Amino acid sequence: MVAEKRAERQTKRTGERVPCTKLRVFVLAFAGAMFLASIGVTVWHGANGFEAAGLPLLLSNVVLWLIPFACHIWFRRAVSDGVLLIAEIFLFFASFLGSCVRLYDLIGWYDIAMHSVVGYVAALLGLFFVCKLADVGRLRPAFVLLVCIAVSLAIAAIWEMYEFVTDLWLAGDAQGAPVETVTGDFVVPVNDTMEDILCNTGGALVFAIHYLAHVWSKKDLGIGFFKRDFTTKKKAAPQAAPQKEQQECPSCNTNAPDAGKNSKNS
Repeated sequence: MVAEKRAERQTKRTGERVPCTKLRVFVLAFAGAMFLASIGVTVWHGANGFEAAGLPLLLSNVVLWLIPFACHIWFRRAVSDGVLLIAEIFLFFASFLGSCVRLYDLIGWYDIAMHSVVGYVAALLGLFFVCKLADVGRLRPAFVLLVCIAVSLAIAAIWEMYEFVTDLWLAGDAQGAPVETVTGDFVVPVNDTMEDILCNTGGALVFAIHYLAHVWSKKDLGIGFFKRDFTTKKKAAPQAAPQKEQQECPSCNTNAPDAGKNSKNS
């Protein structure tokens, strides 16, 4: 009995496995390459005294590249290839180039550009939630955009809280350098935070225009690919047709002899 249950569980797990697509293989290979590259950049910064790139920040960026592998192992196909691709695009530009390579410090407009891109990407993530929870084809575009923009703004707020906490614990300046007031106190201006949120909102509005263009023109425009990717489900295993048993129609069996008798009498 125990062996039968064990074999049944093994068969069930084998049936749940879904072969990796070419996009999934590329995503995992790219994550592995960037994981090694982040380690190399961390070692290089360590050899040069870290400077503005602190060790905790660099190590956190290294760990972030393990997220695609964790999602692939734990969630299997629940997290689609498109979501992993979006996450890696964000990690490459925001984490690796921005923090590790220090483009935030070297290029003045890079932070503004990244927050605008994040606003668009976060709205696309909102589309993922919509596709998983409902049939997006039957929903009004206004409702879909309301959810997507809300998710984008929520992620923007969470990111600003993350920057505030890291500045507080690691003595960083992600939300701007402290400024001395006339009273002698040092405060961090809200300009940087509000600019980031406004840029994020702008990116979400760009997504709204893109989505409406997709709906009104009835063309793919890239949005169609993500909608198909977000709604992809495993194909159910074909079930064998139920065998017809004699007991399926008891009246036929019971009436068969009577039918023979009636035919003889006639």
